[in-house]
Amino acid sequence: MKKGVLHVVVVIILALLSFAVVLHFNPFSLITGKLHFDYRFANTTEKEYALLLQMALTALDDDPLVYYENTKKIVREACVAIEKRKDTSVEALFISSVQLIREQELAKSFDQLYEIISKNPKWCEAYCYLGYTGFKHDTLPIEKSIEYLKKAIECNPQKARYYSFLATVYRHLYKETQDNQYMLLAEQNFKSALELDLEDLNAYNNYANFLVEIGDYEKAEEYYRKAIAIYPEHGKPYYNLACVKSLQGDKQSALKYLKQAIDKNPDFRYDAKNDPDLTNIKDTPEFLMWIYNYRATTSIHSNGNTSK
Repeated sequence: MKKGVLHVVVVIILALLSFAVVLHFNPFSLITGKLHFDYRFANTTEKEYALLLQMALTALDDDPLVYYENTKKIVREACVAIEKRKDTSVEALFISSVQLIREQELAKSFDQLYEIISKNPKWCEAYCYLGYTGFKHDTLPIEKSIEYLKKAIECNPQKARYYSFLATVYRHLYKETQDNQYMLLAEQNFKSALELDLEDLNAYNNYANFLVEIGDYEKAEEYYRKAIAIYPEHGKPYYNLACVKSLQGDKQSALKYLKQAIDKNPDFRYDAKNDPDLTNIKDTPEFLMWIYNYRATTSIHSNGNTSK
């Protein structure tokens, strides 16, 4: 009898081990109650690994601020494989540095970006991320951020995004100082970005933000609509249109665009809660319901009530 029980236990253990090989999980985690599946790219052939890195680099080129879920997923999977191999190639360092930025590990990320530059001074993206991240997170003097973004442009003058990011820094300086020199530099660089890439979402969106700041609401709306036409599933232009309409006193349009933004990315609820541009609609039942009791819907009636 005891031998029979022992035989069954051995068979179960062997089955678990076999299952673990197929599904890449630790069978002993069943005992601790902490079942954990590794990413499917944790164990890859060299060819699969090279393909995964290329997929991550391509995704980041299209989505440098890592907005889309697919980009987040690919970058995470690549980082698992990179860590497993202890890869320190410039490609691997760059991908993992972006993930570190997302995790707010800025010092580690910057160390890797500096290492990339030391290994390959022509890796333009490293300069771009140093400049823009340093500005966005206020971890570098703004003069240094401008220096790195100019270096990125010098490295690749055909990359629209570099001009767009540099324009955003100048836009910030204009907002802080009201110095017309910065206004002209911002406009010049935004236009350079759009001349190089007619589908640069960030350029359209950020240039429109700049136009709002200088009071040209009509032209700003035109550029937000262009951004929506290019990437209709990206919520940011809808959110910014809501802000413009609110500033103009058009509550109904502001509510419509805010709902569209939140449906595309519910995180906009947190932005909207404290955004002074939306003050005109913050006392409406719709705003309060969407911010505090959000339920996704696909449209909004003319009277402001939501519908499925």
